[in-house]
Amino acid sequence: MTEPTSVETRIITAAIECIEKYGIQGATNRKIAREAGVNNAAINYYFRSKDQLIQRCMQVTLENAFDFKDFERLPGASARKRCAAIFNELITGGVQYHGIARAHFYELLNTGRYDSLAVEKLNEFAENLAQDLSARGAGLDMDELRLACAQMTMTVLMAVLAPRLFQSSFGLDLEDAAARERFITRLVKKLLG
Repeated sequence: MTEPTSVETRIITAAIECIEKYGIQGATNRKIAREAGVNNAAINYYFRSKDQLIQRCMQVTLENAFDFKDFERLPGASARKRCAAIFNELITGGVQYHGIARAHFYELLNTGRYDSLAVEKLNEFAENLAQDLSARGAGLDMDELRLACAQMTMTVLMAVLAPRLFQSSFGLDLEDAAARERFITRLVKKLLG
């Protein structure tokens, strides 16, 4: 992939901000252009269509969210601490950018298609996590570790898509940093032992 120009970067950033504010359907070319400080024609010039721009935004934000190299800076010599740090990072980002997080799974949730880039990246993330935790001495055989990583990833995905789902019934608000840390610590402990 070639490096985007500054105008392309402004348009991508503006489109991401509009998706966050208005959702995929509400992020119109007009809103994106206004946010980027360009005219509507620039979107078609650089991206040919809104659909291609949205696809590029989804690619950029997914790579940012699930790039395993980004997790290298996180603490955690042990498998449990490492796993907790990674999932805390994912939930924090997902809660902060809930519109983009939901947009990534819009197609899957609305059409049932499992061939999206989001599904591919999520599966790749879970496999990379299993490999990483195995290298850090997780006490499970690889099949059990993969299953635990899939279970944790599914739980965290739901937490990102609906962070206040259990707030009224159980007082669990994953937008609260302390509650989020307790939730993740207990999740990791239960599944990794």
